Amino acid sequence: MPRVFTFNLRNLLVASLIVFGFGQAAQARNIPGSAQLGVSHATEVATGMIVRSLKDNMRQMRDDGASVQISTSGDMELTGVRASTGGISSLTFSLERRDVDMTDLTGSIDVSTLLFGHHVNEQVLVFGGLIGERGNLVTPYNTGTIKYDGAGLALGLDYRVSNQMYLTAIVGGMSLDYDVTRGGGAISGSFGANRQFIDLSGDYLTRAGNADLRFGAGLLYATQKNDGYTESGGAVVGAVRQDQLSAKVEMRSTWGVPGDFRPFVDLSAWGKLSGNDAVPAVFGTTLNDGVSARMAVGVERVHGASSFNFAVGANFGSDRFEGLDAKLNYSFRF
Repeated sequence: MPRVFTFNLRNLLVASLIVFGFGQAAQARNIPGSAQLGVSHATEVATGMIVRSLKDNMRQMRDDGASVQISTSGDMELTGVRASTGGISSLTFSLERRDVDMTDLTGSIDVSTLLFGHHVNEQVLVFGGLIGERGNLVTPYNTGTIKYDGAGLALGLDYRVSNQMYLTAIVGGMSLDYDVTRGGGAISGSFGANRQFIDLSGDYLTRAGNADLRFGAGLLYATQKNDGYTESGGAVVGAVRQDQLSAKVEMRSTWGVPGDFRPFVDLSAWGKLSGNDAVPAVFGTTLNDGVSARMAVGVERVHGASSFNFAVGANFGSDRFEGLDAKLNYSFRF
């Protein structure tokens, strides 16, 4: 009888270790602080959105006329609105949403801006104002969620070197608050963060034959520090810092005569030059490869005070196709 008891106890212990081992393997990604991986990727996406929105607003300020612009994408839900008062001193407002559907993030990110701009002279435009950001994301990496919002300030200067060449500098800072979960919502945590960024870019406009060409290139440096926090399960997560230097190039070619329907091609590519992802080595290789590109073809028409364009784009990572998008943009100048 004692031998049977010993044998059964040994089997029970071995079985327990096997189950425990598989449980640990299954939960290897669901560890304290694992939401930081998704936060890191969301920071990259959101900072890019903010800088692009600021540049689009600034380009509207280059013109004197007031305008309203509405854009849609995907399933044709409203994804953006922008308005500018025009003039030597102008005010612009924009609100944009990006539906995120990536390997390690799904959900949405909203970005808003309220900027004041002033033409110092024919060459110099200065601008600045408020920026806001909100995210509602799911992270399959750890069966978790990321919900956050933040606000900050941005300042910029646009210098017209010639009728064809523009140079732009933008600096900004934000304060953000995050609520994260992991393990299907079983574990939660909250923390604050601070982000700073600087973007240096240039636009070159020219014409070749019956085509209007625009070339753009820029460098973006962003840094974000996430405060430490204690999860609801009692695990302490330390403060982390994310730094990133990235480059972007873009080109747009539009053929035909203004006033007619004009086909165009958009090409853009983004790549991380250096930096870290603000996550411990225990998470292994991040799912964000740091390289992306988009190619779009479409048609546009400018008629009187109104204009519209429609485009279908293909999106790529460093080694894979990431899907199609469709965008419709309408604007009216008055």
